[in-house]
Amino acid sequence: MSTHKEHKEGSAQGQPRHALTGQGNLEFVQALRGVAALMVVLLHILQQQAIPPNDKGIFNWLFGAGGAGVPLFFIISGFIMVYSTNRVTPNVSSAFSFIVKRALRIWPTYAILTVLFWVAVTLADRFVGAKFPYTISDVAQSIAFVPFKTNSAPAPLFAAPVLYPGWSLNYEMYFYALIALSLLAGRYRWHMLFTVLAATLIGLPLAHGHTPSIDIAEKYGYSSYLVLMASPIIWEFAAGVAIGLLYLSPVRFNSRNIAIYLSCFSASVVILVLLSKKAFWGMGMDGWGWSLTLMFLCLAIASKTVTLPAPKSLVWLGDISYSLYLVHPLFLKPVFDIGWETSYREAFRDPSFALVILAAAIGAAAVSRHFLEQRLSNFLRDLVLRRTGKSSGTAATASTV
Repeated sequence: MSTHKEHKEGSAQGQPRHALTGQGNLEFVQALRGVAALMVVLLHILQQQAIPPNDKGIFNWLFGAGGAGVPLFFIISGFIMVYSTNRVTPNVSSAFSFIVKRALRIWPTYAILTVLFWVAVTLADRFVGAKFPYTISDVAQSIAFVPFKTNSAPAPLFAAPVLYPGWSLNYEMYFYALIALSLLAGRYRWHMLFTVLAATLIGLPLAHGHTPSIDIAEKYGYSSYLVLMASPIIWEFAAGVAIGLLYLSPVRFNSRNIAIYLSCFSASVVILVLLSKKAFWGMGMDGWGWSLTLMFLCLAIASKTVTLPAPKSLVWLGDISYSLYLVHPLFLKPVFDIGWETSYREAFRDPSFALVILAAAIGAAAVSRHFLEQRLSNFLRDLVLRRTGKSSGTAATASTV
């Protein structure tokens, strides 16, 4: 590694896509978002098909570790929040603009798709004589980002919200709050952020007489929102923040060959960990998280020396990854709840049916991205900021799940 002074990275302000495709050579991040979304979607299809985890088929072998998409999203989230606010002046105004933009980036899409999912599954289950156990009050709790049953359900998911991938958005909103809080600390913003992370990830466990852990099932005896704040899965967000700060520092690889080698080596480690299903399993740092952190660190630093190839198709999937993450259950649970009661049950379990679901979900995600993520969210964002006298360019709007 070298610490020679490099040229300053381009501003991340502006449209979300630009934040990842400018001078920073970060298209690979958008491509990784696309990969992460595909992993989660294919895992959920696998689960709906009720294929046993120990099944020896190639579909299960390839996508059984699809849950690794979530820690990858969290690492990317931490990285992008650092990168996209790098040129923002930390003060009350920028903190307000950041939280408004991020909340209005994700909330309208999540709220609308949650309601649509609840209606679709309720009708589908009623059609087959079943009952979807969520009520309208559960819908309200879900779209308010309030975790379900933190006292009784296992961490880190707790009881899933109505639109079940939304459990990770409860953490994402907490991450936004942390970054907004750090912007209030001026030049000491990163000191503030890591102090809060240390207080919650280390201090809260110690306060209850527990040893801090990286086991994401650990709740440390808490049963309120504190259990989310102390969750070891947040170490992955912290890792992303640290990688973001390293990326913005003078640290880089001297040699192109070293950059390419470490990128390939770290990616091969991730593939081994995901496909072997042996020593490391799960969404925590003691599972898939450590290898994903290693890979992302190597790729981020390598991207300052070499241009990392990012297939346009995966970059596009990264663009629609948030909508894909949320919209795909609309093509899973209602379809399988009805199809499971028909003579086509076994056909639904065929891996080829996954391609049908995936294609439908990708098409719907593209529509959702255009009308909900962009047009509706941007309208609401501009409306709120105009009413409060803030500029829409005050803080970055880089999209992340």
